[in-house]
Amino acid sequence: MLWWLGAALFLWLALREVYYGFVPKPGFAEPQKIFGPYLVVTLALACACAYPPLRTWRFEQFLTRQARILSGVEQAKVHCNTFFDTAVDPMALASGHADFESGRIVFQKPWCSVLRRYLRHPEKLDREGIISVQMFAHEAMHVRGERNEAVTECQAIQRYLRAARLLGIPEASARAGGMLYYQSLYQQRQQIGGMQAAYYSDQCAPGKRLDERLPDSLWASP
Repeated sequence: MLWWLGAALFLWLALREVYYGFVPKPGFAEPQKIFGPYLVVTLALACACAYPPLRTWRFEQFLTRQARILSGVEQAKVHCNTFFDTAVDPMALASGHADFESGRIVFQKPWCSVLRRYLRHPEKLDREGIISVQMFAHEAMHVRGERNEAVTECQAIQRYLRAARLLGIPEASARAGGMLYYQSLYQQRQQIGGMQAAYYSDQCAPGKRLDERLPDSLWASP
C-alpha cells in the first residue's frame, strides 16, 4: 500500500507540473514553464514506487494460475503478504496458510520473494527455495478441502514434481529438489517433534497407506 501511495504522490506532482504548464496558477496571468528535469524525476520516482507492487501482483497472478491447475480448484487465489499484512495476520506464525472455503492461499513475507528468487536459479537447490515450492504445493492441496496436515503434506510431496514443472523448474532440478525435501527436510520433522511432527507420517512412503500411486509421483521411477 505504501508503494502505491508513493507512486500516486509522485504521479500527482508530475501531472500538476504539466497542468500548470497550460493553465495559469491562481494569481498568475500566464502558465508557468514546465521544468523538464523536475518532470522527469517525479515520473521516474512514480515508476520506481509502482514497480515492486506491480511485480508482486504479476507473480501472484502467475502463482494463482498454477495453483488452480495443481489443485483443480477454480477459486484458488494466491496472495503474497507484505510486512504489514503479516504483522496483522492472525496466522502470522505460519509461513503460509489457506482458506478451505474461499480457496485463498497466503504466503507470509518473505516467502514469495524466496520462491521468486529460487525460480531464477533452481539448479542451486537452495534449502529455503525447495521449501517454498513444497509450501506452494502444500497450500494448493489444502484448498481442495484436506485439513489433516500430515495427509496434506504427503499429497504435496507426491506432487512436488508436478508443482515444480508448473512453476517452470527444469526436470532434473525439480526431481533433485523434491528428493532432497523428502529424504532430508521432511524426515527431520519427525525428529524435531512438536508442531513439526504434525506434518509427518511414516505412512508417507512408496507402497504405504498414503501412497496415491500417481504416475508422476515424486518417488515414481523417472
